[in-house]
Amino acid sequence: KTANVVLNIAFDLPTIAVDTHLFRVGNRTGLGVGKTPLEVEKALEKAIPDKYKLHAHHWLILHGRYICKARAPECPNCLIRDLCDYREKRVGV
Repeated sequence: KTANVVLNIAFDLPTIAVDTHLFRVGNRTGLGVGKTPLEVEKALEKAIPDKYKLHAHHWLILHGRYICKARAPECPNCLIRDLCDYREKRVGV
């Protein structure tokens, strides 16, 4: 993960560094399903179009930190809720 962050930030390379937020968002949305961070990373690399890969890491972290939270996700405020697999698993959303 650390190497991918350095490559992305310092060298402007389109890498995906899977932290707890990306792991959660990837699995909940179905964009990057996996049981390990490496599986999620590989799935996200396939799912994200090349033109968005440089910044996708940051966008997904922010989405996981502020909208798709671990304990109380804000599904009604989510801009991608229509694309998300997770909301179907929650009652009343």
